[in-house]
Amino acid sequence: MKLVSFHTDSEPNSRFGVLLSGERVLDVTALGGRLPASVKQCIEQGESALAALRSAVATAEAALASGQARSAGVVPLSAAILEAPYRPGKIMAVGKNYADHVAEGAGTAYTRVAGFIKLSSCIAAPNTAVIKPRWTDSFDYENELAVVIGRTCCDVAPESAYDYVFGYTILNDLSARDVQMAERKEGNICIGKNFPTAAPFGPWIVTKDEIPDPHALRIVTRVNGQVRQDSTTDKMIFYIPTQIAWYSHAGFEPGDVISTGTPAGVGLGYKGPGTWYLQHGDRIECEVERIGVLANVCHDPARA
Repeated sequence: MKLVSFHTDSEPNSRFGVLLSGERVLDVTALGGRLPASVKQCIEQGESALAALRSAVATAEAALASGQARSAGVVPLSAAILEAPYRPGKIMAVGKNYADHVAEGAGTAYTRVAGFIKLSSCIAAPNTAVIKPRWTDSFDYENELAVVIGRTCCDVAPESAYDYVFGYTILNDLSARDVQMAERKEGNICIGKNFPTAAPFGPWIVTKDEIPDPHALRIVTRVNGQVRQDSTTDKMIFYIPTQIAWYSHAGFEPGDVISTGTPAGVGLGYKGPGTWYLQHGDRIECEVERIGVLANVCHDPARA
């Protein structure tokens, strides 16, 4: 299932929904009852919530298939204004996890899983503006497969790592490269990865049963329609079980996220004429196979 948070012009309060066939959304909030009230609550309740949702989806799909003129709680996807699915408690980001990305940045690959923490206050919704900070000249994108943790855990063994996965989504790890590189010289990465709207997230959460192999997904980024990144998740240096095992030493709670790294094709590595760093008005589309497209537009207040 694909779990979504949204609102509509007529219902401005946040709603919880499930994508149906035919570009439609089942408004779970409208159904009420014993169904989970939000994406986050669904993650926390786990299999019992998913079972209830599957039943509700089956009922809605059957009603639609029978040609009923009205199906309670079903709205067109085109009428749904997508929100970030939820706000994670913490986002653990993996750095330098594709060899080609390491090479394009003239860096050195890590010998184990390493990276930085992305603050949940950076979360941005799909189809919204991301704000270019006034203090950077190198505003960059990073399309990443994000892993959603489904159960409280600590010190997880790699061979049982997938037992703790709820699902997957997309995170665009927006970066201020000049600040990031200056910080790295001092042994940390903080502000260069953390500022308002630095983590577009979504467009929805895909439950893990729909993605049996997260290392068999194409990952593509387009800026203004031009393909910038085009790779597959099997090219990760450290696979997801290794990432979960390492970061679980910090402890995970339901809804925590691991952002698994980005392939080559970012602005940092571009050597041609002009620049690939994001400019005012640029449209960024981060696509991951079997999940969808996370789209945002760059807004530079100095240019507005």
